[in-house]
Amino acid sequence: MREKSLLWQAAILLCLLLLAAGSGLRAEQPVAADATTPAVVSITQFTHDGLAKTNLVSDDSNLYVTEWPTGRHVVARFSLSGAARTVLPSSFLNIQALDVSPDRHALLVSPMQGGGDSEFWSFPVSAGSPHKIGDVAGRDASWSADGQKLVFSKGSGLYLANADGAGARQILTADGSVFAPHFSMDGKRIRYSVTNIALNGTTLWETGSDGSTPHALLGAWQYASSACCGNWTVDGRYYIFQVTQNSPTTVTSLWALPDTEAASAPIQLTSGPMSFGNASIAPDGKRLWAIGVQPAGQAVKYNAATKDFVALLSGISATDLDFSADGRWVAYVAVPDATLWRCRADGRDRLQLTSSPERTALPRWSPDGKQIAYVSMQPGKPLKISLMPRDGGKATDVLPENRGQIDANWSPDGSSLMFGSVHGDADLSIRVVNLKTHVVTAVPRSEGLFSPRWSPDGRYVAALSPDFTRVMLFDYKTGKWSTWLTEPAGAVNYPVWSADSQFLYFDDLVTDEESIRSVRVGENRTQRVFKLEGIERYPGPWGLWSGRTPDGSWMFVRDRSTQEVYELSLRLP
Repeated sequence: MREKSLLWQAAILLCLLLLAAGSGLRAEQPVAADATTPAVVSITQFTHDGLAKTNLVSDDSNLYVTEWPTGRHVVARFSLSGAARTVLPSSFLNIQALDVSPDRHALLVSPMQGGGDSEFWSFPVSAGSPHKIGDVAGRDASWSADGQKLVFSKGSGLYLANADGAGARQILTADGSVFAPHFSMDGKRIRYSVTNIALNGTTLWETGSDGSTPHALLGAWQYASSACCGNWTVDGRYYIFQVTQNSPTTVTSLWALPDTEAASAPIQLTSGPMSFGNASIAPDGKRLWAIGVQPAGQAVKYNAATKDFVALLSGISATDLDFSADGRWVAYVAVPDATLWRCRADGRDRLQLTSSPERTALPRWSPDGKQIAYVSMQPGKPLKISLMPRDGGKATDVLPENRGQIDANWSPDGSSLMFGSVHGDADLSIRVVNLKTHVVTAVPRSEGLFSPRWSPDGRYVAALSPDFTRVMLFDYKTGKWSTWLTEPAGAVNYPVWSADSQFLYFDDLVTDEESIRSVRVGENRTQRVFKLEGIERYPGPWGLWSGRTPDGSWMFVRDRSTQEVYELSLRLP
């Protein structure tokens, strides 16, 4: 339900670490024999604090790392001379560092808000008070090398403004969500990343600084649909970016693209088994820093009586759990490789059902417990709803077509599947396919709605409006839609019906305190079920997942990931 609000966060989390980081780890990368080829010479672990990290920027003397130590984001400064850590004082509840000013006196920061656009502030790194940069707002931003311009993204738009925020104007509209924009060193070009959720990919683009001649940077290169998050070296000779590959295992590597007029192929700098992302390049071009992540998620069940969390599926790193109707089986998505598995409720009889490069999400058991419907994600292809037999075998697409599908819902008798379109598609609608006849019907007047939830008795369908603010309710008995709830954008996450089809429960991440809320059919006032606290949650590809067990208990995923900063020594001839 939070595709739009968590798109930027998902993009940041593209960097994955597949090798556990030990204290004082030092790894040698294979250095190219040809001394004229860019290469990583050595890798050294820089931080050892075990805190969650989302991004970093650097100057000549310090690293500024956005960390998540105790339920809020802070910016920590690490001295490059001794790795001493201090947290920059801030009145903002959540804050992230986006860039360093060319004179190294200020950070470009953004107070993080729940799913919406954020303000941009100039934050002095030594003395002085922060000041807001005009009236602009967006998701991501950076300064030009001369400090005179600001480029920022907002939804699918790329914007340009003076450094103080004045004169802001949109210079282009992309086919997807824009993030990580950066000026070239001479200020004549801008490169940026675009996430196309319908095609399950990210691409790098370049445009003139006035928005002229936008074009895909890497053309038909084999990894073009999984590249993102790049920036130039200070001398402008290379552009360093990252690529996430899913086969044979998921690994994120760093690449260098020579910035020349003649067409050049990207050169791989790292090749695993360790993954790196979110690179920040030193001014001397001889080093870069990157965040290494070892993703891990522990599925837990909330105990309402004791107000604590009990581990499910001990020893398994998983998200997106779904129990069969009889409670005997569990389907889940493994973290970090996003393969589909099933096992018995006690963890026995584990069976891997899919493999890379396919990634999976949101499994749903058929009422008879013999099949699992799930979202299948193949690089460069639209999302599909597929069916997998409980004991494995060949998956089948429910409806072959060239458009995205998500949110599978079984009919009570298991004969049909309801599903929605991916938010952002031009043709949003909710459809039902009969699995025997393959006849497809649309839910009447569901155009423009997404993220459907079919009630267990088959009478109702709950869905979201395109602006994320209204929960709509369709009643098959009357054949009419009505507005059930009006909420702040991002407040309704992972909704689920009660077994008696009388209540809709959802996870509210943005209204007041994080909590589970419910609303009864026929009413438009919600009730808080419980306040959610005492857990750091794992941010998966579709946001902070939640679900319910057959007995009505709530499930969440505790974040057990480790994230550290590494220093990579470079050779850039």
